[in-house]
Amino acid sequence: MTLLSVVMSIVMASETLLAEKMISREHFSSLLRTAFEDEVTFSHLSKKNNRQLSQEESEHAWLDILNYGMRWTQSKHHRALRPDNYTGSEPKHPYVLCSRATNKSGLERLQLLAQSLGISVERSQTVSNTDEESCFIVSVTSSTIQTAHETDISNSSFTPLVDVMKISSGGIRYILEDAQWQPTAASASAGGDGLLRTTHVASLMVDLIPGEGVNAVNSSTAATQILNDVIAMIQSSINNINIISSSNLRSTSNQQLSNIVPMRDAFSLTSSLHNNKQLRSFTDSVNVWSEALFSGFEANHHCKNMFDLLQVRERGEIEGFELLLNAQQTVEDEGTAWNKNCVISLIIGLSVNQSVQSVDVGRPLEISSFDEETSSTTRELAVQGITNPQWISQSGVVNERPFFDNDLDGSGQTVGIADAGLDTDNCYFYDSSNSEDFYGRYSWDMSQRKVVHYDSDFADRRETNRGHGTAVAAAAVGRRSFDGLVESNGYADGTAPGSKLAFLDMGVGSAAIQDPGVVRLFESLSQADHGAKIIVGSWGRSYYGVYSSFCKDYDAILRDTFTDVLFVASSGNTGSTGTITVQNPADCKNVLSVGSGLNYGNDIRSNELGIEYLADYSSKGPTADGRIKPDIIAPGHFLLTANANVDMVGECDGGIPDSRYGARGDGVRYVSGTSFAAPTVAGSAALIRQYFIEGWCTTDRCCGSKGCGSIISPSNSLMKALLLNGAVPMTGKVQKVPNGAVLEESFAVYDGKQGFGRINLLNSVPLYGSNELQLIAVNDKTITYGNEHDYIIDIDTSNGCSSDLKVTLVWMDPPGATGCLNCLVNDLDVLVEEIGGSSKTYYPNGLSRRDNKNTVERIVINTSNGERFRVSVKATNLVSEQRYSLAIAGCLADDIDTSRNQQTNSPSKRPTDAPTSKRPTNQQTTQLTSCMSPDECNKARKQKGITRMFVGENFPSYGCFIKGNTAFFGLGFTSKEQIENTDLPGYRQRLMCQLEASGTNTTIDYFSVEPSSAPSLQPSMNPTIHPTLNQTSGQTMQPTQKLTPWPTNDASVLPTPSTTVETATNEARWWPKIDKRKIECILSTDYKVDVAGANVMFETEDDCVEYLVESLKKHG
Repeated sequence: MTLLSVVMSIVMASETLLAEKMISREHFSSLLRTAFEDEVTFSHLSKKNNRQLSQEESEHAWLDILNYGMRWTQSKHHRALRPDNYTGSEPKHPYVLCSRATNKSGLERLQLLAQSLGISVERSQTVSNTDEESCFIVSVTSSTIQTAHETDISNSSFTPLVDVMKISSGGIRYILEDAQWQPTAASASAGGDGLLRTTHVASLMVDLIPGEGVNAVNSSTAATQILNDVIAMIQSSINNINIISSSNLRSTSNQQLSNIVPMRDAFSLTSSLHNNKQLRSFTDSVNVWSEALFSGFEANHHCKNMFDLLQVRERGEIEGFELLLNAQQTVEDEGTAWNKNCVISLIIGLSVNQSVQSVDVGRPLEISSFDEETSSTTRELAVQGITNPQWISQSGVVNERPFFDNDLDGSGQTVGIADAGLDTDNCYFYDSSNSEDFYGRYSWDMSQRKVVHYDSDFADRRETNRGHGTAVAAAAVGRRSFDGLVESNGYADGTAPGSKLAFLDMGVGSAAIQDPGVVRLFESLSQADHGAKIIVGSWGRSYYGVYSSFCKDYDAILRDTFTDVLFVASSGNTGSTGTITVQNPADCKNVLSVGSGLNYGNDIRSNELGIEYLADYSSKGPTADGRIKPDIIAPGHFLLTANANVDMVGECDGGIPDSRYGARGDGVRYVSGTSFAAPTVAGSAALIRQYFIEGWCTTDRCCGSKGCGSIISPSNSLMKALLLNGAVPMTGKVQKVPNGAVLEESFAVYDGKQGFGRINLLNSVPLYGSNELQLIAVNDKTITYGNEHDYIIDIDTSNGCSSDLKVTLVWMDPPGATGCLNCLVNDLDVLVEEIGGSSKTYYPNGLSRRDNKNTVERIVINTSNGERFRVSVKATNLVSEQRYSLAIAGCLADDIDTSRNQQTNSPSKRPTDAPTSKRPTNQQTTQLTSCMSPDECNKARKQKGITRMFVGENFPSYGCFIKGNTAFFGLGFTSKEQIENTDLPGYRQRLMCQLEASGTNTTIDYFSVEPSSAPSLQPSMNPTIHPTLNQTSGQTMQPTQKLTPWPTNDASVLPTPSTTVETATNEARWWPKIDKRKIECILSTDYKVDVAGANVMFETEDDCVEYLVESLKKHG
């Protein structure tokens, strides 16, 4: 029989259903990775001899599965969702529908399909959305499918979503190959690779078809109804109506059983309903599925105890539920989840239900750390620690902590940690109050020094010696205090020592952790009023890069519910085994994934080469669908952090004042792993969030000093964008640790090793005096299909700025389908186009084309002064409305043009009345505010009580500064050092002018020391000053005389106002002086000698300064 004839056999109720409308196996395999692919491609589980199917056998098996699926959807043995409510009407079944309608977005294609099928667009799950094709899972009747295709939906194809296609890839293999299958109380064991593994409460993740039937009710009710359906099928198989004792589940009467097909016949790979010889051979009686039913549901125990002990857990935004198989189970029994056949039988039973979209098998959590040996050498190092991760994260320059210098240490922020217990009396967390008020799921005490929330209700409220949770928490927010009151710099302080800590205890038993579920985790740690806005998960599951149901949960909750919470996850420690090893949830789209780099100084061992090198164990990407992971690298190897010592109180580091707390260094230890790189990044993120909350930015522009803007609550997408925009390429290699061998393999940004590079906060946001960066930050802006948001950027390097132009776009994407291989749902694009010049277009992530896989897109361009660029954010292909955040950093001129944006909420130009604030007093030169006009600088000067002001021309970039008791604006300084080294007010201020020569702009510095030292200028280049204020009344005046072109070798003459102050006295007056390239107000009685213009004088310095300011701004 030819393949074509087999295809034609698919035609069931009507010969008009064209075979070419069916999705091919190759096509389906490019959309979803499922148990069917495990069967026919990767490893043939159905045969005991593990024989691979040939290509022809695989094609026949696929066509036979489709044949069976079509037959089943039209069978008279319709399975009602509730057997006792069976009505005999035609039920709905899940299908994968694909549309290749040209020049359409995913939403438009979905709307066309929905209109043809008579369904709502909300009742769909996006499987794939590319330029060429969009595919969705929907629930419709077989007659609807037939009718729709008889009318020939343009460029569409479909397949029934048959049971085996709903079972996640690798799930059955994981159960079968786990030699120590112990789905019972948690315990822990160390693997040979140093990973700390935990046995776990086994679970199944069930996704439902959106909006259909039971999915409209809560997850517990939906689960009960579906499990009742499973039980009815068991009863139909064994003619037994009394197999369940649980009060939540019910048996079905014999009369109702007549409408129910036995499970063996319902499942495609065990069914006797096949009329095709090839498929009967494919599903012979010795396959694992058949054996599972025989030793599971069909056995004498019927897996009754497993049903009795099942628990249901909600999944937040996802329509579905999680089944905990053994949460209350303590003894082994054939009829429980200890029996693998019972679990596989349950998976079969769930997969055949027409409301189920997918069934995923939960994997054990792995703690991403290695336990470093304690030795006398380690203890000696431990008392000499200098918190290297702080400066590595902030600047990358040894011991330079510019954020701490600006009082940005995480104060006012709370970081959440979910981990295996916390030693709260370690000196890095200790509080002298010894309060218990913060213990409990809903208990918070913000008056505590460090730990403000400890959710102990889920686990056991215990930490173990050398516990993982204590080490992780201190790496993020630890701050030493010997007495629980007074804090001091500790050797193991975290990257955000000023932040508070909210902790969720996941630990049960000796160093083991259990998953509380995504809803429990987020609701515990991120409560509305005072919860954590940054959460760390230094653990994960291994799905080998395949998009799991757990990823759906994290992506959904971060996009739709906790939109201001950044979830930071360790990438895992299995990188030495190869690529595609990033664990879940670090491989999820909306999570920030962190890999581990090496450390520095005392925090490295022999042969380790430092911060430019990646630890070989750090898990590597990409994901199975090709996304860049990990996202960012931070020091996590041989990191000094707090040590849990449960038998001591106040254990601390080498700075401990006496011995009553134990030996020196008992409270700290060295650790390694991505578990500690993740909190290093989380603490750094707390500094960025503090930056926004304390008003360092306006709505679209960051001004670089505290209070210069307004309070902004950054979204999770903006936080992620800023961290990745600032990341720098690592210039080293991958190094094996601890033996030191350098691996000769590719190592570059955007790869599966370092992602977007090593964290560097100084490249993320402006800090006056520490960098020259300008930043445009677009926070959680909405865009719809067909729209494009443009930002016109001018490059200004006249102040000495040398930063590249860096643009990073981030959005929180809708969750994909479990097992998806094109997981991006909404495709946004950022492009940068040079305006004028070469008109070159720059693409993101090192590509020469659009990126259609990642939710992070970054462009880096080396720029020159005067260049202009258009940054475009395009809604290229959407299935739904999308929000995004954008970071644009570099040597940016003051204004941005967004006039082409089609949204009403486009960024506006920077307001001129932003509040101002002095910088911290430990800086010699202090910024009042940046990028302001001279008169705004003057207003700021008055507000701050500064008595003198100097104004220079044509240099707004460095803004308004103070030194001592003098304010000055735009004097042409190209660095803070030049300002600090200038003799103010000794008239050595430098003035900058632009000389046009040979079509290029040349910067010439003018010094006012000797008039003869200044070169001459073309008169056309000289400014003209217009006075505007009457010196006595303050009313606007018209100038009576135009200033002589300035500067010249002769004294410039100011115009004479129509009214003047009587000067025939010896009383000192304030005079505006513009002479020999000096611009100033002076107090003098000898006006005929010292003052050019002779008739202009003021009784107060303020009036004089305002006169100069109003004059200068007219020509600036």
